[in-house]
Amino acid sequence: MMQPPLDSWRSPLASDEAVQVTHVDAALAKVSCAKLGYFEDRWTEQLMRSSRPTPRSPLIHRGYYSRVAAIRTNVTRFLEQCPAGSGVQIVDLGSGFDTLYFWLRSNPRIWRDDLIFYEVDFPEVLSKKVSAITRKQALWPEIDVTSSEEILSEKMNASGTRDLHTKHLRYVSTDMRICPELASAMSEAGLKPNIPTLFLSECVLVYMQALHGNSIIEWAASTISEAPAAMVVYEQCNPDDRFGKVMVDNLMRRGCPLLSIHDFPSMDSQRERFLSRGWDQCAIADMNKVYDKYLDCKDVERIQRLELLDEFEEWHLIQAHYFVCVATKTSGLESGAWVHKVPMMVVEEEQEKAGPPPGDAA
Repeated sequence: MMQPPLDSWRSPLASDEAVQVTHVDAALAKVSCAKLGYFEDRWTEQLMRSSRPTPRSPLIHRGYYSRVAAIRTNVTRFLEQCPAGSGVQIVDLGSGFDTLYFWLRSNPRIWRDDLIFYEVDFPEVLSKKVSAITRKQALWPEIDVTSSEEILSEKMNASGTRDLHTKHLRYVSTDMRICPELASAMSEAGLKPNIPTLFLSECVLVYMQALHGNSIIEWAASTISEAPAAMVVYEQCNPDDRFGKVMVDNLMRRGCPLLSIHDFPSMDSQRERFLSRGWDQCAIADMNKVYDKYLDCKDVERIQRLELLDEFEEWHLIQAHYFVCVATKTSGLESGAWVHKVPMMVVEEEQEKAGPPPGDAA
C-alpha cells in the first residue's frame, strides 16, 4: 500500500523546529501547484528564498488543490454572509508562509475594505516572512505601505522584535500553546470582541497536545463575545486503520508527531470537541466528500485535466484521512444567525430543503 504523501523527507529534528519547517514544505507544494495552474498563487514564490520545488506527484497536487479550494470557499462564504459595514476580522492561526491575505486583496469581488487580517505564528516563522515582504517592494501596495519603515509596528512584541502592522494586515508572533500569551498578543494587535471574526487553522491543532488545542478553541469562542464567529479547521483524522497508522508513524519519525490525533480520532469526536467548547454548531466532512460535493464542480473538472491521475485507491484513502470542519457561534445575537450559513456543507442542506429544480420533479 502506498504511504501517505509527505511533502519532502527531512531528518528528525526537535519537534517544535520540525513542525515549524512544515510551513516551508506546504509553501513549496503550493508553488508547484500554482505553476501548473491548479490555483492562483503568485505570491508564495515571491516570499520563498528558494522557490524551486522538487517535483510533486499529481496525487499531492490534487490534495493541495482540494485543501486550498476548501479554505478559500469557506473564507469567501464568510465574507459574503457578513453584513457590510460591520467590520470583519480573519485570524489565521499557524499561518506560516500562507498567502491567503494577498489572494483576497487581489480579488475585488471578495475583498472588503473593512477587513483586518491577522496572521499568528512562532516568532521564528513570522520574522522570515516579514523579511521577505520587506525585500519585495512589489508587494508593498498590497499592504498599504510605500516604505519599509511603514511595515513594522512601533512597539516591540514579547520576543523583543517588531511585527508587521499595517492598515489591513497584522502579524502576531507568539507561541499559541501558551493561551494567556496568545490572548494578550492578539489584544495588543487590535483584535476586537465585537467584530465578526473568522478563525483559520490548517494542520495546526493536531500537532499540539489536546489540552493546548482545546484552550485555543475555547479562547477563540470566548474572545469574540459580542459578535458572530466561525472557525475553519483542516487536519488529519482516522489514525487507527492501516493507512492511518502509517501516516502517524511517518510523521512521528520525521519529528512531527500528531500529538492529539488519538484524543480526537474521528469526525464525530471533532464535532463534539467544538460543541463542548463554546461553539453553537459544527459542520464537518472528510476531504472525499468535500472534493466530490462541495467544491466548484466546473473548477474540479478543469484541474482534473491538468495531470493524469491513475492512483484512485490511494487518492481516496488519503482524502479519507483529512477533514474540514466549520464551527460557528452567534454569541447570543439573533442578528448573527447568518454565521450558520457560512459552512460550505450548508449548500447541500439548502438544496435538499429547496427540492429538485423545475423540470426535474417526477
